[in-house]
Amino acid sequence: MSRVVVLPDRGTLLVGTDLHGNLADFHAIVRRFVELGTGSHLLLCGDLVHGPALAPHEWPDHLGSYYTDASVELLDEARRLRQRFPGRVHYLLGNHEHAHLGGPRLAKFHPDEARHLEDTYGPGRFAEVRDWLAGWPLAAVAPAAGIVFTHAAPHAVIGAAADLDAAPLAGHEDVALHEMASRSVVGALLWARTTSADRATAFLRALHPAARVAVFGHDVIREGHLVEHEPLLCVSTSYGCHDGDKVYLEWDLAVPAGSATALARTGLRRLHPDAPPVHRHG
Repeated sequence: MSRVVVLPDRGTLLVGTDLHGNLADFHAIVRRFVELGTGSHLLLCGDLVHGPALAPHEWPDHLGSYYTDASVELLDEARRLRQRFPGRVHYLLGNHEHAHLGGPRLAKFHPDEARHLEDTYGPGRFAEVRDWLAGWPLAAVAPAAGIVFTHAAPHAVIGAAADLDAAPLAGHEDVALHEMASRSVVGALLWARTTSADRATAFLRALHPAARVAVFGHDVIREGHLVEHEPLLCVSTSYGCHDGDKVYLEWDLAVPAGSATALARTGLRRLHPDAPPVHRHG
């Protein structure tokens, strides 16, 4: 089973990150995907699950716009969407999905996020979901566009795509969270918030010689995106952002991205264009 999705060289690609159970944001990007028609492709870069369970009066500003976790509904709709559009909808593994597959257990809004979601489904039903999650890839490549997509920063040291195929998901249950990015290939791709230009470039070239830009999420960028340095573009589509600051990527797969800065300037779109921005400028 390949852990790398190779996207086509034509069509329009939509890319979102870190929904964390926000069904309204999922619906927003899916609507655009459907509007674009048969030439469109959708890629969500992990962490579709594990959202907040807070009342409105408990909601802190750092979580952005209020919503309630709908991870079960979102996962169920995500499965149906991929069945409806075979070969055009892709989901990358995030650290929160990994918590169900041998990754460290997380305690963001519940003592054990994975256990909470598994109990909500029920053991029989979640076994099928777990099998589905286990098949999610770790990276996607758009060769003609020269872009590589991961959940977190491309901090892993690899020689070729086969190294991702061989990377085990299991065995991380007891690894401290602050050690994950340095512990393994999987840990680096699911937990690193940044990496050096040289290390990122080496990762990109290991997956495709024409790759020039890395797009990922994982971190919360309240303004919607960040180009810390080339070739890194971190995108925040949902979690931790106000509706007016949330962005996604829309890109012609036949067009070379050139650089992270150019990709951000011409490819990012506001997820909710009618919502007033809070932190985003321009």
